[in-house]
Amino acid sequence: MKPENINKSMEQLKLELYKIQCKNWIPSKGKGTGAAGITLEKMLHKDEDQLVLPDYYGIELKTKIERSEPFVSLFSMAFDNKPLEIKRLLKIGGYPDKKNPQFKVFQTAILGNRRKFMKSNLNYLLKVDYIHEVVRLIISDYHFQLIDNSMSWSFLQLKSRLEHKMSYLALIPVKRWHTNGTLYFRYLNAKFFRLKNFETFLKLIETGIIRVTFRISYFKDEERFGEIHDRGTTFEIREEDIPKLFDEI
Repeated sequence: MKPENINKSMEQLKLELYKIQCKNWIPSKGKGTGAAGITLEKMLHKDEDQLVLPDYYGIELKTKIERSEPFVSLFSMAFDNKPLEIKRLLKIGGYPDKKNPQFKVFQTAILGNRRKFMKSNLNYLLKVDYIHEVVRLIISDYHFQLIDNSMSWSFLQLKSRLEHKMSYLALIPVKRWHTNGTLYFRYLNAKFFRLKNFETFLKLIETGIIRVTFRISYFKDEERFGEIHDRGTTFEIREEDIPKLFDEI
């Protein structure tokens, strides 16, 4: 998007946020951890996040509840080299669920600078492979013998998703208040950021600043009980590290 169009979008978003701030505390219009973002998008008369495109006329919106979990999601993206890789990952590295051990789950965050040892007696590491232009998930046993390194994200797909989704970012702090069974949000002033470049993104994966979080479980409702429930594979960064990937505008 052209800079003049982004500037117009930012000014328009600032005005819309000001109108929302004037309403003070707003009842939640969503459920779960994403309720603040869903509520904001509804207040902006936008559809819920479509994952691959920015939320607001070229600007990705990220709400951050004050004093909440420190990581902010950048985007979600499954392995792009083969179909059904999540199913294969669960088969290789999944571990028994505490409540229903007959079903495997895989819920963890993997870094590029430190191996993650899991209950499955395996360890995991992200590796930026510049020769083959992929980010690999390295799976090894406790003796560091390679088990699998075929699951990956290509530079091409990562760059496309990052630049389409995250070229411009609005980070919006949110206060949360729960009373009489109702959840309320209050939206504060946004900070605006511009993505540095894809090379910086890769370096931040290598150094463990950006992590990948897997949320693979199983459905617990009666109709689909026991079926694999992939809740997403997400690239995340700490709020305090956002300036390492973006320049503040």
